[in-house]
Amino acid sequence: MRELHLKKQNRLRWQGLTALAAATVLAAGCGGGGGGGGQGDVQLSVARVVVVDAYGAPVPGATVTLNATSSPAFATNAEGVAFVAAPPGAATLVISVPTFIPAVAQATLRNESIATVPVTLQRVTAAAGGSLATRSDSRPVRSDDGRRLSFEVELVVVGSDAQAVTGLTAADFRLLDCQPDAATPAADCLRNAPADRAYLGSAAAAGIQLVPGQAVLPHTVGLLIDQSGSIATSDRSNARLYAAKTMISNLAPGDQVVMGAFADGNGARLPQQPLMMLGTVVNKAAAPLFFTRLDALAGQSGGQTPLLASIDAMRTQILGDASLTPGQPRAMVVFTDGVDSYCSGAVGCAQRRQQVIDAARASAVRLFMIGLSGDIDIEALSHLATASGGAMLYADSVEQLIPLYGSLGRLTSLGLPTYRLRFSIDAGEAGVFAAGQTVLARARVNVLGQTVNIPFAVGIP
Repeated sequence: MRELHLKKQNRLRWQGLTALAAATVLAAGCGGGGGGGGQGDVQLSVARVVVVDAYGAPVPGATVTLNATSSPAFATNAEGVAFVAAPPGAATLVISVPTFIPAVAQATLRNESIATVPVTLQRVTAAAGGSLATRSDSRPVRSDDGRRLSFEVELVVVGSDAQAVTGLTAADFRLLDCQPDAATPAADCLRNAPADRAYLGSAAAAGIQLVPGQAVLPHTVGLLIDQSGSIATSDRSNARLYAAKTMISNLAPGDQVVMGAFADGNGARLPQQPLMMLGTVVNKAAAPLFFTRLDALAGQSGGQTPLLASIDAMRTQILGDASLTPGQPRAMVVFTDGVDSYCSGAVGCAQRRQQVIDAARASAVRLFMIGLSGDIDIEALSHLATASGGAMLYADSVEQLIPLYGSLGRLTSLGLPTYRLRFSIDAGEAGVFAAGQTVLARARVNVLGQTVNIPFAVGIP
């Protein structure tokens, strides 16, 4: 009985596919001869196109175009599969989807048969960068009249291959002007001031020094992934999950990564909230065992962003795990596309943030914050990173996430060379810059023909 049932299912499935094929072929003007070109004269074949990424994860929403025509076109489903109707014979299939490099596949299709066509798409990557507190102990300097401010910052720049970019000059770095945006309630240029104020940046860095990277040491890293509701929009292609695979697939000997995801509140879809632990990767050979757990997160975005509470929870998890190598340097890599949902007001959030920083510093856990999109709080992420001895990395687009994650094995040791730069800003009138304020800034870097934006925050002592 079961065999008869399966045969019936297969027959019904073929009938459905051939009906689609007939309709599509006729619509494309490919009807057979005789009988007036009726549906019964059309020879039918179907290509089952299976699209995955380099780690074997399905790629949904990919467009499959037949023989380089704009119509008909087909899209892969949640399993990365598209059934393409076509007349028998040689077929050229073009597969494309945003954030991936398009691919071309050849297939030979036969009448009344289904040909499976496997396709592996490669991700698009782009140069990216981040900031860390300068290690020269230089402090920002205000002009006597409070109109101008000069400061030093260290920036790290990685190419699309996740390798550090060296050889840049002062002319490759520009500090952008800042103009408050009346449409946004938060200050865009100057925080903790009576009012947000515009300023002019530097056309080029006033000074530049390439600081060599430190020795790379084995680390225990807590990897935290934001799964709040906004992720479904900011990272539609799940590049954060692909990037996490890149990171754990490139672990150096002795490295360990404790993985977790966070979200909670109304609409949250994680099975455990606010922090769901995904396991510990002890070496690169074990990384593929965790890919399925990461892939499951693709369908589990939703809810609020318990950012600060999750950092505390992951830090506690790392410190309390007796199976981890004792005495090994510890760091946390925290990805988010938004702000903490639960701290309240500028003062309250600053106090809560300082609690997280104090706890991280007391337990010698450095924080490396990765922000995606323009909805992050630059001041908050920069403060968490620089005050704990880590770095704040930024991605304008998901294409920049993969190189950033690929560089983290070295960056957690501060093992990448950095550019120590001096910039100045001018508010245009006296009395603007004062102690206790925070300047939000954005450096634009010319990297081998690509433009990289690196936001950062500067506290005025």
